[in-house]
Amino acid sequence: MATLKQRTSGWWQAVIRRKGQPLQSKTFAKKIDAEAWARDVENKMDRSVFVDRSLAESTTFTDAASRYVKEVLPSKRSGDRDKYRLKSLTEEFGQYSLATITPSMISTFRDKRLALGLSAQSVVHDINMMSRIFKTAVLDWGIPLASVPTSLVRKPAVSNARTRRLVADEEVRLLAAIDQGENPWVKPIVILAIETAARQSELLSMTWKDVDLKKRIARLRGADGRELKNKDTFRDVPLSSRAVKVLDALPKTLRGPVFPVTAEAFKQSWQRAVRRARLTYEQETLLARLMARGLSEKEAKAETRKVLVLGGRKPAKPTPPRTETLKITAALADDPLLVDRHFHDLRHEATTRLAEKLQIHELMKVIGHKGTKMLARYYHPRAEDLAKKLG
Repeated sequence: MATLKQRTSGWWQAVIRRKGQPLQSKTFAKKIDAEAWARDVENKMDRSVFVDRSLAESTTFTDAASRYVKEVLPSKRSGDRDKYRLKSLTEEFGQYSLATITPSMISTFRDKRLALGLSAQSVVHDINMMSRIFKTAVLDWGIPLASVPTSLVRKPAVSNARTRRLVADEEVRLLAAIDQGENPWVKPIVILAIETAARQSELLSMTWKDVDLKKRIARLRGADGRELKNKDTFRDVPLSSRAVKVLDALPKTLRGPVFPVTAEAFKQSWQRAVRRARLTYEQETLLARLMARGLSEKEAKAETRKVLVLGGRKPAKPTPPRTETLKITAALADDPLLVDRHFHDLRHEATTRLAEKLQIHELMKVIGHKGTKMLARYYHPRAEDLAKKLG
């Protein structure tokens, strides 16, 4: 039977003592609320479904997130990205205890993020991160919760499948643009990605002790040498003649990575190269089409400077571009060459190329996929290439 006491402040304290159960105590402004709480707790104790929520009520989301960063994230492949994601989650839920965060609160957060223009995939990552924290709190830290609130939240539908492959002379143009940059490691990384279907993180983690040029084998590991995305410790991939030539030309050290460059530095160099390649393509195409319409090379170059950001000194009194220049520029805007080009697209390209040389079970070993469903997402043969096989 619960004991009710009125304090000098006028508030009512309900205390429940049960053998085999932790002492339960809570204070309310009204006696009727204290009685209702006591009846609910005792009823749950009678049915053996009572969960002591005191630890969950005293642990804020900030506390849980901080502990997760210290104890769990160091062993994760995506530690740095998760830290950034946790920042926005803590700003939203940090002051609330784990016991008070409800599915409706998470749903509101989901809708708010989507309204800000974030992709469905990013919002799903947010929800999944919260789910991992709640599950870790229950399973590993002994913080009892009636339920994991994220399990009752509908996740936005994600459609992120890409079929992007290198088309026309994109590979040649990309490599030429990379040569114009200052980072010497970008070109060999790009070539190896095309030849091996390795992920960026796997290439940046590769060390010389994992490379055997005589046997033409490279051992790939996950980010910072940890496990791969499919949970394997490593994956051995065969090296083509082109890949061996690229690796053989690199300076070798007894220790350290094959490519001493950070992921962020590589990302910036790659994005700059893609922009340079696209701008060069637009410039060359515009020049060629203007000259085909009767303009001299000097006139065509002048028109090109009016519509493209090419650098150099601008005329004091610029004249508007010609009508044909604007029409060609508008047509170029719809040209997909070197537009929306992601580094990970090279894995799609490499998978499709390797599929022409390897059996499916061999290809799965090289790519690192354990099922044909995921492998199919990366295999994108062109219809005209398949037609040639039919004869």
